Amino acid sequence: MLIAVAVLEARSLSQQTPHPVQTDATKAEVVLASLSKPTFSPLARQANVEGEVVVDVTVRQDGSTEATVVKGHPLLKQAALDSAMQSRFECRACSAPLSYTLVYTFARTCEGSCCDGMGAPVKVEQEPQSYDEQGRPQTRVTISTEKICLCDPSFTVTKKVRSMKCLYLWKCSTRG
Repeated sequence: MLIAVAVLEARSLSQQTPHPVQTDATKAEVVLASLSKPTFSPLARQANVEGEVVVDVTVRQDGSTEATVVKGHPLLKQAALDSAMQSRFECRACSAPLSYTLVYTFARTCEGSCCDGMGAPVKVEQEPQSYDEQGRPQTRVTISTEKICLCDPSFTVTKKVRSMKCLYLWKCSTRG
């Protein structure tokens, strides 16, 4: 009976997940304190370019940053890089520079009239911080705006109103 109890205790101890040991290295973390609102460049909007831009940010102990674009469309890279460089990060309990990933998704929507696309506002949505496959902290940011199309202003239907005098064409002739 004593052996059976010892075996059960050993099994229950082996099934428990071990708690990680808290050291200075595991306490260190990078947090995105404030995101600088990214822009959707007019050239990219006119070309109807969309896609994902990945920016790797190295955050030092004092909060200063260095950002590099990992991948993305050439017309979208600069807007993402500017946003990453102007954003503010906090390095908590850091003894060395840490890496942070910002993933910008530039998207086009079809919510309204594409003829008014250039005047449509740009919407920026920031997701909560998560972790990528390597365990690095990341934040996903979606920048969306209306698609733009070429519109012929003469194609828009305008209602012409004739006076009662000009109801019939032969009565509206010009007199010379």
